[in-house]
Amino acid sequence: MRCVLATRAVLSGAMAEHMPGELHIDGFLFDMNKLFEDFVTVALRETFRGSAHTARLQDPCHLDDGATTRMKPDFVLYGPHGSPCAVADAKYKAEKRGGYPDADLYQMLAYCTALGLREGHLVYGKGNASHAAHRVRHAGIVIHQHALDLDQDPMGLLADIAEVARRMTGPDTMRSMPPLS
Repeated sequence: MRCVLATRAVLSGAMAEHMPGELHIDGFLFDMNKLFEDFVTVALRETFRGSAHTARLQDPCHLDDGATTRMKPDFVLYGPHGSPCAVADAKYKAEKRGGYPDADLYQMLAYCTALGLREGHLVYGKGNASHAAHRVRHAGIVIHQHALDLDQDPMGLLADIAEVARRMTGPDTMRSMPPLS
């Protein structure tokens, strides 16, 4: 019975107490996809804090002119004049022998097309190489795939995210930004 109560509490978003109370649990359940997405997007946003850019998380946009197909990229960076200048999506997936899923590339291509961007960035939790780039035929759009090493210390991980931010905007933009603390 306690297992059923704990499961219902977790699925309903209720909070469990680790002090004496009505609900006793033996562990916690985390949505690692959401946790990774939140970590990457907030870390990217913090990297751009103090710059002339504005970062928006889960910023809704539309694929089509009729505004019937809604999209929500994890991270959209806007330049000083308010136009989108970079887009990123975080994926808690490890690269397999055949590479990352093609669907991720298609999703990023749609984001880039709808936002009018020449580049997009997919950020993964683990991969065989730290960076790969794919130029889309007949479109000229480049989709970057970044793989973060999650087995390193926090400062190393934040440094890797800062490198992703540099690739998103170029080294000149990053020079004006304050260092990570």
